[in-house]
Amino acid sequence: MEGARVSVDWLLTGGEIVSFDPAIPAASALAVTEGRIVAVGSGDELAPLAGPRTRRTRLDGAAVLPGFCDTHMHLEKVSHEFSMLALDGARDVADVCERVRERADGTAPGAWIRCLGDAGGWHERNLAEGRLPTRAELDAAAGGHPVFLYRRPDHGALNSAAATALAGLLADAGDGEWDPATGHLHGTRVRLVNDALYRPGVHEHEHQLDLLACASRRLLEMGVTTVVDPGLPAGFDAAWRLYRAAADRGVLAQRVLLMNRFDWRRDFTEELDRVRQSTALPGDGDGRLRAWALKLVLDGEFTGAWHRPGEEPGSERNARYSPGELRTVLRLCADRAWPLCVHAMGGGAIAAVTAAVRELRAGGAVFTPGQVSIAHAFLIGERDLDDCAELGIGLSVQPALAYTYAREMRAVWGALAGQAVPFGTMARRGARFAGGSDTHPCDPLTGAAIAVTRKAWDGSSLGEHEALTPHQALSLYTREAGHYIGLPDVGVLTPGAVADFAVWPENPLGRAPEDWPSLRPALVAVDGRPVWTDD
Repeated sequence: MEGARVSVDWLLTGGEIVSFDPAIPAASALAVTEGRIVAVGSGDELAPLAGPRTRRTRLDGAAVLPGFCDTHMHLEKVSHEFSMLALDGARDVADVCERVRERADGTAPGAWIRCLGDAGGWHERNLAEGRLPTRAELDAAAGGHPVFLYRRPDHGALNSAAATALAGLLADAGDGEWDPATGHLHGTRVRLVNDALYRPGVHEHEHQLDLLACASRRLLEMGVTTVVDPGLPAGFDAAWRLYRAAADRGVLAQRVLLMNRFDWRRDFTEELDRVRQSTALPGDGDGRLRAWALKLVLDGEFTGAWHRPGEEPGSERNARYSPGELRTVLRLCADRAWPLCVHAMGGGAIAAVTAAVRELRAGGAVFTPGQVSIAHAFLIGERDLDDCAELGIGLSVQPALAYTYAREMRAVWGALAGQAVPFGTMARRGARFAGGSDTHPCDPLTGAAIAVTRKAWDGSSLGEHEALTPHQALSLYTREAGHYIGLPDVGVLTPGAVADFAVWPENPLGRAPEDWPSLRPALVAVDGRPVWTDD
């Protein structure tokens, strides 16, 4: 009927709306239509928007926050890791083997037994023997199952069944990389083995979809509604097909932005060709699955970081790409308006990115703000921050990595470790930076709590002077995350924004950050539709 008022689809009232938009004052009600937020205000202001078909939710004082966006989570890997052995509490080899034995007893014949390699306390130095279990010890515990115990970043142990299954990957291992007698792996061979076990073909497609469905539910329990996946080396096409199938079946509730990651171990020219011919190119996809950026790993992790001249250990010898190769990828992205995310841990790697962008811009290349971004930026300095701001380079940080690898970072970097992850300095200089996890712990509230408390897994300090405020920390996974991925309608509760949000029984900002990891939402919505409840 002409002039008839169209009512909203969903009206939530009587709560605390935390918009993460400084332009919106305190509000108690939220209205949603066709997957978008259409109004934020008081219950009285929004009441006229409701009609007979409007879904009504009384919040009873609960808080509504934007759905969290993790800007750097290896989702395909994380989906496997939710079900892996947790060995961070093991204190001797016998304890490790007993846990393997218990897992073997409840595992289908022939299935792999693996551990979460990113657990903070999982390290051979924390075992009484000071070493990982041997091949023979794992054989005795595994009951014929293949076993791979990964200790990130560069140690691992295999039993005989695993060594047989991975014979092709181990055949050309160099001295010190693989010891058949002990089953121990070292160096880059560890990552080759680890990455191979995530690739389709090792696990059945249906099993992978089941793992993703479980991971999606677990992430919804944390309030996560958007994930940016940096990808596996040269694994884009397989991951794209997997995520497309999961989204089409409705088992993956989160929005996923997938990067196309170069494999630095392969020929650079061949990798360029692979990227250009991929199943989907940056910008392809839809609102649920999108090809986002190219991903270039410029340096290693802690032992392989590219530091500045005079900072040891580590120098330009840790660069995985030459300046010319970096410029080639940047030029490709400038020409095609593709985003590029560069993994850069050390100051030398960060400076190489800013120098290359500056050089190309001087030559006429055009990069839009945020088109180039740096992931991790552990040792970013004040000059780097100024350069990134001037050049429009985005930043994504992962508090959980510092939490998990504090001991390794200090052991390798020495005094430099005291300068790592300077979040407070970044905020005081006005830098805009987003948050992610990389891997476990992947709960945004845990990552945000680390950014505030600056405590590592063992209780040691990561430098309290670099702490963020609670609101700044939660902004990393909301407003700043949307800004980082170039989607200003993600991570805020404002009219026109996507209706991705979580209802929390109480506002996390009203609780001590130490309590945040224990909090769980009562309801999570994506596209204005409830996708998870706690009942």
